[in-house]
Amino acid sequence: MVRYIEEIMQQDVVTVTPETPVKELLRILVTNQISGVPVVSEAGEILGVVSTTDVIRLGAQEAELPKGTLSWEPLAVPHEEFDEDSAASFFMVSEDWRYPTEDQTKAIPDGSFEGVSVGDIMTSAAFTVGSRDTVGAVARFLLQGRIHRALVVEGDRLRGIVTAFDLLKAFVED
Repeated sequence: MVRYIEEIMQQDVVTVTPETPVKELLRILVTNQISGVPVVSEAGEILGVVSTTDVIRLGAQEAELPKGTLSWEPLAVPHEEFDEDSAASFFMVSEDWRYPTEDQTKAIPDGSFEGVSVGDIMTSAAFTVGSRDTVGAVARFLLQGRIHRALVVEGDRLRGIVTAFDLLKAFVED
């Protein structure tokens, strides 16, 4: 059965403007448990995208963090019993890992990224697909472009977003 992007895309798209402060962007990403968003003008025109990669690039140019500030907690640990029919039984989420809470995102120091807005770090290109493109075609498109998300557009209008995770979920459900 051929599936189309309109069947799996996310229609409630979180967006930001170029004027959005980076600190607010971080709160939006954490609160919504996403890694990137479209950047739109006040009139809704698509201007590009901004992702955690853009924030990391900015952070890498900031002063070094004091030792002990970062910790590498395991996100997944091997499961004791491997069931060949279920990859989910091979890896399970570590009990030590949780999505950051709203209070934790407020802990970003006020001086961090001071005066930097989304417009300063965003990627001006936006990869777009149509709602009637097939899931397979869009998966190949993302893979070949080594990108994580595509904006679903109709004319100039943003209709949704499809991520690599959405595609993976669609393939698993088939």
